[in-house]
Amino acid sequence: MYLYDEVLTPQIITRIIQTFESKEKPKLTQYYNYYKGTQAIMNKQATDVGKPCNKIVCNYCFNIVQNYSGYLSGIPIAYASPIDISEIIKVLNYNDYKSEDTELLRQALIFGRAFEVAYIDELSQIRFKLFDSRECIPVYDTTLDENLRYVIRYYKINMYNDKDEYFVEVYSDEKIDLYKTQAGYSTLTLISSEPNYFNQVPITIFSLNREEESIFDKVMTLQDAYNKLISSEVDDFEAFCDSYLVLRNCYAEPEDIQKMKENRVLLLGENADAQYLTKTISDTQIENMLANINDTIHKIANSPDFNDEKLMAQSGIAMRYKLVGFENNASAIEGQMKKALQKRIELICEILHLTGADEDWRDIDIIFTRNLPVNVLEISQIINQLRGIVSDETLLAQIPFVNDVAAEYEKVKAQKEENISIYSFAHENTEDEAPADPEEADE
Repeated sequence: MYLYDEVLTPQIITRIIQTFESKEKPKLTQYYNYYKGTQAIMNKQATDVGKPCNKIVCNYCFNIVQNYSGYLSGIPIAYASPIDISEIIKVLNYNDYKSEDTELLRQALIFGRAFEVAYIDELSQIRFKLFDSRECIPVYDTTLDENLRYVIRYYKINMYNDKDEYFVEVYSDEKIDLYKTQAGYSTLTLISSEPNYFNQVPITIFSLNREEESIFDKVMTLQDAYNKLISSEVDDFEAFCDSYLVLRNCYAEPEDIQKMKENRVLLLGENADAQYLTKTISDTQIENMLANINDTIHKIANSPDFNDEKLMAQSGIAMRYKLVGFENNASAIEGQMKKALQKRIELICEILHLTGADEDWRDIDIIFTRNLPVNVLEISQIINQLRGIVSDETLLAQIPFVNDVAAEYEKVKAQKEENISIYSFAHENTEDEAPADPEEADE
């Protein structure tokens, strides 16, 4: 974490970037490589020329990220409020927030943190967009609150030319400065400075945990061990297929051996013998080691093995008991993501207030729905029991197939009003047709 209370000068910016380049960026790059499958096994080299050298990646890192991402955001995150938040929902929909939420979570799971910038586009619309976590450096003050003071973003101007030219953007609560620099970042030239209308640093930071470690950080060595073991097993099997043929008590010219290989026939003398020279392989031992590593990876990462038939054969409730560790981790991640999404909404409200809107980000409830098989009948029974105790919007948010709680609430409200109108109309007709005299009614 970078702490600094003074105004950022070009010299300080250079020192922060150089420190980040040498200490933190290599770790972030390694996280990305392991997620994509470029892992340590890819550096493996054959001990002898001509020997098999397989480089097999069984990518647990990718699977762990996908499991948590699908579990938390597979069902889109919902936003509910007792007040009118239609303007905020319009902004969220304009930015395709469902896709953005999923990508924000994925980046945080991979890198341990994710960055999202809020800005005003050419059409005067509020926008938000993800930054590459390998390009962003947050700077906080030295108070106990550790308030965000700056975010430095640096990136290469053109990835397809030979010049190492970079832009450096510095976001503060007052302005956004743009610098240009060369490789090494030793000299920064100010290009432009624009006012910041958000009244705070317009960057949302989603930190996965206090250490800002990837979700798979603690299983990377186990990932390497699994890759190495399975690659070596395939090497041994491939070597077995290319075993040496041992001929005893016989003599053959190279031409004879070649003909034997082509015709797949061996002509041996009376006391001659032929057999392959093979290495004894204990398949059972290797399978046990692979199974143990697999189980340990899932245990440490608290990520279930959804390929396990025993797990998938369980009922929804039984499966939840099996996923206690997974759920505990997911709940912690959910708490951190809610902070980030609240900051995003707070930035949106800052601009909406300039246009006269009175939305308050504090009144918005951010609702996560776990993406697991659910018993809809059981949920409906619980909702009916809670009716009158909990608000209708909160109850609607518990229904797994309701994505937009606010819109669904308005539909239900409109439907109730329509039903009341129809009932009132029918009631009025009945009164008009009824005879005024009770004696006429008897007749």
